[in-house]
Amino acid sequence: MAALKVRAGRPDGAKPHGTMTSRVFGRLTLRTPSLCGSLMLVLAVAGCQQPDAAPPVATPALRLDRARVPQGGPLEMTYRFSVAGDAPEFNDHYGVFVHFFNANGELMFTDDHDPPVPTTDWELGQEIVYDRWMVLPLYPDYIGEVTVAVGLYSVAQGNRLPLAGDDMDQRSYRVATLEIAPPAESVVLTFEDGWNPIETIPEDPQREWRWTTDRATISFENPRVNRQLHLEMKGRPELFEPPQVLTLTIEDLVLATLEMASDEISHYVVPVSAASLGDAETVTVAFNVDQTFVPSVVTSGENPDGRELGIQVFYMFLDES
Repeated sequence: MAALKVRAGRPDGAKPHGTMTSRVFGRLTLRTPSLCGSLMLVLAVAGCQQPDAAPPVATPALRLDRARVPQGGPLEMTYRFSVAGDAPEFNDHYGVFVHFFNANGELMFTDDHDPPVPTTDWELGQEIVYDRWMVLPLYPDYIGEVTVAVGLYSVAQGNRLPLAGDDMDQRSYRVATLEIAPPAESVVLTFEDGWNPIETIPEDPQREWRWTTDRATISFENPRVNRQLHLEMKGRPELFEPPQVLTLTIEDLVLATLEMASDEISHYVVPVSAASLGDAETVTVAFNVDQTFVPSVVTSGENPDGRELGIQVFYMFLDES
């Protein structure tokens, strides 16, 4: 069995967004934490511009795991900030703004976040390196190149810090490009048996999920090449000892065995080889859960829900290997 990648929880607790249909993807919010952070596109807002002569406090860099991503597909990113040896003390809390621009220079979406090491703890000459992942939202009217710009902004005041690099204006620094490909390049996943209906909550109606039962299946047209199955899932570790175990299978072949021990939504990347897909025109993947629960039973009737529930699934995408 090939190596399995697991990332427990999103780095910033960001919630996936989009519509969970037979093509299960689309999970990103257009966030605007401050004028200087996310809304500065073309218009110059008073107080955001900074003197260009200020020495850079750090050098940003961004590595993407691929150069071409279909709409709704996952993107893994490695951020790096190399703090200058003569940088002044970081005495304020700075967030990272990450802007994705189309070919016309218009903001499409963001990955604004707080770095895992607070800027107040950054030291001279230090390398701040961390990984994040996101799902590209659906932009049906745009296919093509996207420019990624990064910067640091004060969460309280909105002012931006000078960095070393290609300044696109107003201390927004070009760090990468990628190409958005049509969603037709992805594989359509269809829910089959064993799934409970789509659910949302009033506080965040765009966030959707489905519960499995003890066995749920999805199907897709056989691509006959190596793929990766991206999943965002969560079990109920507080209800079981030991935790639930999810086994993913194609007929009798086990793709992965996952212990659902985290109480956070976790990102899994399951390799699916061409050999495991077989020769049939349609492939069926089964989600087998060893332990299920009934809400009305575990809450002694406080919750009237009498369904059998297994694993909570927020996102699925069958990607190129």
